[in-house]
Amino acid sequence: MRDTENVASYVRSSSDQQEEAHQIDDIDAWAENHGIDPRDIDRYADIAQSGADPGREQFRELIDTIEAGEYDRVIIWEISRLARLGSTYQRFFEAAGDAGTIVNITNGWTDTVKPDGTGKLIADISAAVAEEERRKLINRVESGIRRARKEGKWLGEVPVGFERNNEGYLRPVIDPEGNEDGYLELRAALQDIEDGESYRAAADGLNTTRQTLSRIHQDEDRRQWYLDAEAGDDRVAEALQDVATGTRTDS
Repeated sequence: MRDTENVASYVRSSSDQQEEAHQIDDIDAWAENHGIDPRDIDRYADIAQSGADPGREQFRELIDTIEAGEYDRVIIWEISRLARLGSTYQRFFEAAGDAGTIVNITNGWTDTVKPDGTGKLIADISAAVAEEERRKLINRVESGIRRARKEGKWLGEVPVGFERNNEGYLRPVIDPEGNEDGYLELRAALQDIEDGESYRAAADGLNTTRQTLSRIHQDEDRRQWYLDAEAGDDRVAEALQDVATGTRTDS
């Protein structure tokens, strides 16, 4: 029988370390409120990892250590940090139950899942609700993307020499400001490359790097955007209409 508890914590963030720090702060506050010194907690963390990924290294290591009987308690921030509902999620709780490990949740509908299963049903319901909300969010985002594409709006990174206007449509930059290069400057540089100039020489005086010029020049479709003012992508073709006809609008 151990004199003191062996405690671990697990955090997972899908994006940056700020999200990780928020989870750690909540876990440490919970530990202190329950007489546990945060300095005594073994930390497990998977950063920039999806909950749908069963191969998370730190999560696998935590389960292995639980199965070895090393931990009396594991503290997590939220039930969805463990895994999406499925075999990985169930394996964690089966390992904890078999090893007699208590699972504490600092931000959830229940704060404790005991080895005998107490609290597990509520945890499952909480996880199911979170997963359904996630599915709805994904569907809304995908629907918005499809609608924007159908309307001809540009999504994602804006190509060099272009800008996205207030309505979301792509437009060539004709009068560049500050540290940006305009469409016509890019066109001139690519024409110089076509005439035998090196990428380095063509990039001289531009903010655009020679590597970017090289990528554009070696991409047949994108090269055509600048040299011929033509594009197979209807959104780009519409943006280039003014350039192709020699007119200009500021919309």
